[in-house]
Amino acid sequence: MPDDNVPGYLLDTDARGGTVMARNEEGWCAAIDPYHLRCTIYSQRPAICRQFDMGGDDCRLVRQDYRRQQQDLSTFSSTLHP
Repeated sequence: MPDDNVPGYLLDTDARGGTVMARNEEGWCAAIDPYHLRCTIYSQRPAICRQFDMGGDDCRLVRQDYRRQQQDLSTFSSTLHP
């Protein structure tokens, strides 16, 4: 990410001290517009995002993980409010 032109407010530091994209409360990339599910810095997106193949293996894994998290939250919520 050092050569990327990502606005500083969208960056974070991981446990190993590396620069990463910040995440919102739900775990999504902070650059995603939650109402339209679009990247707000598409023309400036980092190289890792440019290399991410929509519909590819990594994409499907991320979507699968997100669905699992949503199911877990739904199950947890239903135990609180039967």
